[in-house]
Amino acid sequence: MLKDFLFLKKKNDIKIIPYLIICILPLCLLSGSLFINLAVILIDIFFIIEIYRKKIFPEYKNIFFILLSFFYCILILNIFFNTGDVFSFERQIGFIRFFIFVFALKYYLIFSSKKYFDNILNIWFIFFLIVTFDIYFEFIFGFNILGNVSYMEGRLSSFLGAELKIGNFYNGFIFLIISHLILKKRINLYTVTLIIVFFTASFIIGERSNFLKIFIGFVLFIFLAKQIKYKTYILSSLILISFSIGLFNKSMNTRINQIVVPVKSMGIVNYVKTSHYGVHYDTAYKIFLRNKIFGVGLKQFRNESRKEIYKDNVNNIYNRDNWATHPHQVHFELLSETGIIGYISFIIIFMFAILLSFRKYLENRNIYLLSGLIFVVTSLIPILPSGSFFTTYTATIFWINFAVMISFYKKNSLK
Repeated sequence: MLKDFLFLKKKNDIKIIPYLIICILPLCLLSGSLFINLAVILIDIFFIIEIYRKKIFPEYKNIFFILLSFFYCILILNIFFNTGDVFSFERQIGFIRFFIFVFALKYYLIFSSKKYFDNILNIWFIFFLIVTFDIYFEFIFGFNILGNVSYMEGRLSSFLGAELKIGNFYNGFIFLIISHLILKKRINLYTVTLIIVFFTASFIIGERSNFLKIFIGFVLFIFLAKQIKYKTYILSSLILISFSIGLFNKSMNTRINQIVVPVKSMGIVNYVKTSHYGVHYDTAYKIFLRNKIFGVGLKQFRNESRKEIYKDNVNNIYNRDNWATHPHQVHFELLSETGIIGYISFIIIFMFAILLSFRKYLENRNIYLLSGLIFVVTSLIPILPSGSFFTTYTATIFWINFAVMISFYKKNSLK
């Protein structure tokens, strides 16, 4: 693994710096927005330097480049036509870093016949193992290896402390890591055991929405990946383990009953409407109705939702707070903040990207393409709560997977 990086160092090739930054991306995600943004911007800068020096940017003919360019233009248009009270353009302009980041990752991941990609995944695997160990440690002892304690019963904080979003991190890397294991070790007792260990960790984290996304992703992954044998056995084991933990662990049982009991009494639809997420969805929808065309602007939900006009909600029987930093659901976020123009553009662009990638997967059966595709698909499931699509943490994880998806789009991708 080191010889490839040492080769770059010996040649005084500046690519060694972005490669090293890409290797520690999981660590940056665990360290906060400052480190994430710094990593993304540095990767972008070195990529731009590489473009200038070697004139290696034919991406304007790439279908994904065209799609994301159009989406970025819609976001820029939103600056001038949003109807929010606060004029804000930082998020729209700032999105350019992720636009460049996607194609920078694509370039570095497939550079030199993808020989560095394997090294990057080896290092990501180590970080993922450390996080997995920490999750089990906290589940057993009540605090993680750094002493972090979750403020909410039944949810684990791991290295992110007060920010209970380690499930998003885990969701972002689990399929990439499993794909890497399968290609390195094939399906044997070792890989099956690790798959079960990783899946169980995603359950005991206690983030119900992220676990549902992982579970749906696992079903798709197991049955679509031709490299996986014993499909029924693996899926049955995962379901049995989840059921056992949910039944016999008090904290997990409490978290499950917080959904099961009200759903039984009032039904799924009414449960969603009366939940604290449902209140945010309702507020986002009302904001959309008042600002149908272009929305109120990115990150303006936090300002708009404070207004008294959105507090009238017959389903808010528990007097929950209408205000939030974001609607906690990507579709409601896009509707309220970018309006019908932004939302329809988003749906068309990403549905087209998903369909293209799925068709290509059926041709080349590349398991990395499948892992990125599954993450993108499950991230866009309606109704299920999610992080803000435009925040640094959530966006970086999303675009890493999107970049992997398009990196292995061609038939000659790594098999």
